[in-house]
Amino acid sequence: MNDPLVRSSANPRYKRIRSLIQSSRERQREGASVLEGMHLVDSWLIHRARQPLGDVELMIAQRGLAMPEVTDLVARAGVVPTIVQDRLFDGLGTMPSPAPVLAVVRTPAPALPGSLDDDTVVLDRIQDPGNVGAILRSSAAAGVRRIITTPQTAWCWSPKVLRAAMGGHFGLSIHESHAWEEIEPLIRIPVAGALAHGGLPIYQCDLAVACVWVFGNEGEGLATSIERRLDWRLTIPQTSNVESLNVAAAAAVCLFEQRRQRLFAERPATAARAESR
Repeated sequence: MNDPLVRSSANPRYKRIRSLIQSSRERQREGASVLEGMHLVDSWLIHRARQPLGDVELMIAQRGLAMPEVTDLVARAGVVPTIVQDRLFDGLGTMPSPAPVLAVVRTPAPALPGSLDDDTVVLDRIQDPGNVGAILRSSAAAGVRRIITTPQTAWCWSPKVLRAAMGGHFGLSIHESHAWEEIEPLIRIPVAGALAHGGLPIYQCDLAVACVWVFGNEGEGLATSIERRLDWRLTIPQTSNVESLNVAAAAAVCLFEQRRQRLFAERPATAARAESR
């Protein structure tokens, strides 16, 4: 940690990081993402240890030098961090109480697979970063490993989505901004869509098999071309007190109902094996 202390907002490294935080155009041009806070940086490092995720650049506030958890994180990253005066560092972040560390990493950009034959979540024009992040987090927690977004969906690697997903990104393969016409020919399994009204109650559908889940725009729902392709039109039964669930809440209900059904289906076989011993 012998790098000179950054004391001026004119410092080139400082200006670059600030530009990446503030401008989605700059992040996409450079192919880089900014991770703010200990939790996100730690999650990235854990996944980097399991699979190659590229290099990392660290920037820490001067106060972080006195924090053992920060020095441990820097040691695990294996890089020399840029150290920034506290007042300058606090002017960088988008978090209300800036954490003393942030990282710049290469934004993963995997190609679409040749076919979609395992669990996948497609986000169709979901524009709120908080909703996108929450769905990514629920998907990772439910065991889904692939996310595809259509154009006009919030950018998954934006700071707000990253914060909302709380590290869920790093267990997912995320394919951004693909038209439905590009996605549809790849599908080899049923397509399930959550509709506010008029679908089969989700608890009556056998969800144990792999499927492509599609969740639509907060106000308009699914695009017509996608809705026509649905094999399963599903609705979450609810009271009439509200018109519909928030899309992130609906996605969590769907994904965990599928997980519940699969776990329940596995239990009889597990119990039979235990009884035969």
